[in-house]
Amino acid sequence: MSNRYTVAISDDHPHIIHSLKMLFSNSDRFVISNETVCGRSLLSALATKPVDIVITDFSLSSDRSTIDGFAKLRALKGRFPDVKIVLLTSQSNTAILRSACDYGVKSIVSKSDPVEETLQACQHVMTQSGYYFSSTFSYIKNYLIKGREKGSPLTPKELEVIRLFSSGYTLSEIAQRQNRTISTISTQKYNAMRRLGVSSNIELIRYAYAKGLI
Repeated sequence: MSNRYTVAISDDHPHIIHSLKMLFSNSDRFVISNETVCGRSLLSALATKPVDIVITDFSLSSDRSTIDGFAKLRALKGRFPDVKIVLLTSQSNTAILRSACDYGVKSIVSKSDPVEETLQACQHVMTQSGYYFSSTFSYIKNYLIKGREKGSPLTPKELEVIRLFSSGYTLSEIAQRQNRTISTISTQKYNAMRRLGVSSNIELIRYAYAKGLI
């Protein structure tokens, strides 16, 4: 096939890159155009050599001091809106993965899935509409449907607590600002985290950042 879809791989695990190179070497529909190990290198490479598909993880260890996962996805969506993003990830946080779809991700595949799943994901995003989730992440589709039917899973008061907390306010300061008890604020924060499926303050702040709350 003369016109093959071009693919960029961005991952900091050599065995992942090797597995993908072996996979695509046997394909007559896709060709790997470039390989990078961090988000900034990926963005630079795309600026000089655009591709059809980007395969990357949400966060890479080499990115931790320079660009986070949401910033990378936001940059990809803003600067290269036609690129199809396949998230090949070890990330399992529901809120983060659900939010990633709002930032242009069209497919999510687990690194624990058979490598062939990534090829199927690429075929889907280039030939069909809608999302592609590997069996590991099939539940994300239900979250997306429910989220779009119901809007935010949080109440307005919970959203405000999350916004203030993620902006640096302590629970005591939030309670004082809103003329409520610390116990009430703590309960609202706990309920919000439970509904979002997050288990740490860092994950909660990432969610707030992804949703534009901060």
